[in-house]
Amino acid sequence: MNRKGKGYIYIFTIILNSLLALFFYFIYSYISNASYINLNRVEKIQSKYAVESLLNIKISENDFNEELGNFIFSNEGYRNLNCEFKPKDTEVKKLELRKRNYVNKEGIDVDLVELKADAKYKNSIAGAKIMANYVNKIYKEEDGVLNSGKVNKDDLEKIRNFFNENNWSKGDNRVLNLDGDFFYGIEKGKKFIFEEVEVYDENLRENVKKRKPLYLLDNVDVIIQKSGTLNIETGINNQILLINNKVLFNDNAISGIIILNDNAEIFNNCKLEGYLINLYDKNSGISVKYKPKVFEKFGSVLPEYIKFQPISLNYYDIEDNT
Repeated sequence: MNRKGKGYIYIFTIILNSLLALFFYFIYSYISNASYINLNRVEKIQSKYAVESLLNIKISENDFNEELGNFIFSNEGYRNLNCEFKPKDTEVKKLELRKRNYVNKEGIDVDLVELKADAKYKNSIAGAKIMANYVNKIYKEEDGVLNSGKVNKDDLEKIRNFFNENNWSKGDNRVLNLDGDFFYGIEKGKKFIFEEVEVYDENLRENVKKRKPLYLLDNVDVIIQKSGTLNIETGINNQILLINNKVLFNDNAISGIIILNDNAEIFNNCKLEGYLINLYDKNSGISVKYKPKVFEKFGSVLPEYIKFQPISLNYYDIEDNT
């Protein structure tokens, strides 16, 4: 073979090797990029698992419901939170609660809260949020009555025990405990608890029974009738009335929350605008019109009034600027 032919073979070999090198480079680059993309995709998916785990860990903390309740009854629109634990290889960027209440098309107030988290897992960052109702559904019965048939066995016993403990002094609530026979009425435009006393009438020259104002009720929130009777002669506006014994109504309408304990006895009928808690299924003679507004003042003292009830879980993308 002459020199010219050898030159062509040499040039062809160089070109072929270059093409093969370029081909293998593209193959290597493709495989490397694909591996990187797959690794990044896997890490991105894992970051979503991590942020979801972070939310679940927060919800499962023993004091979460108490923390939620303090936030709901505050004037804050949002609150930053801390988490006792976090998933492995995860950095918490943000963890917060936000109020998302709104009025629906029917003009009804909807209670809604958002638990939101941003978290970085290794080199990937993700965000997730849980939307939830926060008013326990047992206090949303449209007929305005909570009875034993609407609560599971464990919750029923827990709520009954709460009411039996009479722990009503939480917050700024003023509690009046009554032992004996009393009247609830009005004198000179003010609400009182009266007691009946016997006094000597000089004109009649004999002992007569008169009512004496005993307790002014302007600042009383909770009335507990522990024993005896309470004869209600006028309306109660936005008060909790806890009945342990006999209460006498005079066919009048009252506003508030009535709680009937196991040994409660009701005489006559009444119309209640608010909520009736009748966990012992007493035949009370109380007709109820549900008014959720009464919970604005007293929700903080009712057992498990605040309860995190998830509706949805959504993820969202975040740009990592770190």
